[in-house]
Amino acid sequence: MVKETQYYDILGVKPSCSADDLKKAYRKLALKYHPDKNPDEGERFKLISQAYEVLSDEQKRRVYDQGGEQAIKEGGSAGHGFSSPMDIFEMFFGMGGGGRGRQERGPKRGKDVVYQMSVTLEELYNGTTRKLSIQKKVICDKCEGKGTKNPAVGPE
Repeated sequence: MVKETQYYDILGVKPSCSADDLKKAYRKLALKYHPDKNPDEGERFKLISQAYEVLSDEQKRRVYDQGGEQAIKEGGSAGHGFSSPMDIFEMFFGMGGGGRGRQERGPKRGKDVVYQMSVTLEELYNGTTRKLSIQKKVICDKCEGKGTKNPAVGPE
């Protein structure tokens, strides 16, 4: 039984909503009330972000459903570590954080490839297409780029 529904009301969703519905509602409201679009709605954006921060985390949501906002304020959960509402926005839309020293996850981007090719002015004007063969490194399917199937053993 949900004790309090304020956060659900802020996002315009029911307490029984799915994580996807919650995310869709948050994105819609975040875009609508973002301070860059609506400078007068900064406080509303903070409330929307706060509600989403709690409801998007399963553990925080459970604590909120059982004890309301007071239970969250009393430290009933461990969180994502968002220091501002912009951090949540940045998590979904990849902007607005101002570079807080976070590191990108996933594979590193490779170096840019530069190739000089001679073309005539006529070819440029007509949009001539040329084929270019280059070699690129790919991640091995067997070891996923780790050098071994079992990282504890070491490269094979």
